[in-house]
Parts: sequence; C-alpha cells; structure tokens
Amino acid sequence: MPTNGFAKQYSGVNLDSFMKSMTFQKISEEGIQNIGQAIEIMAEAEGLQAHKNAVTLRLNKLKK
Repeated sequence: MPTNGFAKQYSGVNLDSFMKSMTFQKISEEGIQNIGQAIEIMAEAEGLQAHKNAVTLRLNKLKK
C-alpha cells in the first residue's frame, strides 16, 4: 500500500505520545483574594477536596 511519502513526513506516534505533561499556575495574593472563593466552590463541585483545602489554607493565612 503506497503512502506517497506521507508516513515519512508525519507520524501519529512520537516521543510526546508517551510523555506526561503538567502545567503550573501562579497566583498573587491579590489574585487569590479576588477569586479564592470561586476556586473553592469549583474545586468542591469537581470533588477536588485537597485543592479546595489548599486554597482555604492560603486564604486563611492572608487574613492573619
């Protein structure tokens, strides 16, 4: 079955197919004060209790 050279130019599987990618985000004190409550609500709705707790701890630390 001829591929007309396309298989040489493009492969559906490469090293990136086996790599796990991760993203990180950073938020300022002002940012977490502005959207922290929304983050808590979303995390709880998605069942991400540890994420909610992390935001709650950061917000409580800023109140002190």
